[in-house]
This record gives sequence, structure tokens and C-alpha cells, in this order.
Amino acid sequence: MIYGKIWCVVKPSVGIPLMLGAVAVSSFAVHYALLTHTTWLPKYYEGGAKQTAQAESTTKLALAPAEAPK
Repeated sequence: MIYGKIWCVVKPSVGIPLMLGAVAVSSFAVHYALLTHTTWLPKYYEGGAKQTAQAESTTKLALAPAEAPK
């Protein structure tokens, strides 16, 4: 472990809950910011698209060339 010596300074009974708490708080903050500052995420969480746009093809499909006479 890179930071293995940290446990010589901080007791694991204090450090582990502190780190897990920091991860939980930061995760909550990121999700809250996404929900309040974007328009697409709340719509995604509501589920299902109410209306979908249909793409129109402006090009014609090419047909396979006829077989050459033998």
C-alpha cells in the first residue's frame, strides 16, 4: 500500500470511518449538484422518453448491381 505508514499516525478506528464518510459526503454532493444543475438527469430518472424524434433519411439506398451477363 502506498500510504501504509499513515496508520502509524492515525488510528484505523478513526481513519477508516473518516475516509468512508468523506467518500459518502462527496458522492452525495456530486449527485446533488448534477440533479440541481442539469436538465437531462432528472428526466432520465423519471424514466421513458415521452416523445422521440424520428430521423428521416435524405439519401436513397443504393441497389445491388445486376449480375453481368456470362
